[in-house]
Amino acid sequence: MKAICMEKTGKRIRECINAHSSVKEVAKHLDLTLWAVYKWTYGMSLPTIDNFVNLSDILGVTIDELLVVEEV
Repeated sequence: MKAICMEKTGKRIRECINAHSSVKEVAKHLDLTLWAVYKWTYGMSLPTIDNFVNLSDILGVTIDELLVVEEV
């Protein structure tokens, strides 16, 4: 069975944001609080499907590039 690894996905989101933008700019663009985006970047929560789509558009990456899926 496979599942999303929240910690590693958060790290990947953080790396992509740092490479292309800032957490503040991403939060502003998505009309979210900084805290909401920080929670993603530290693996405390995951974006909704809509926010994954929008985040991938903002960062110029695919959703697959943001997600880390592992065997459980």
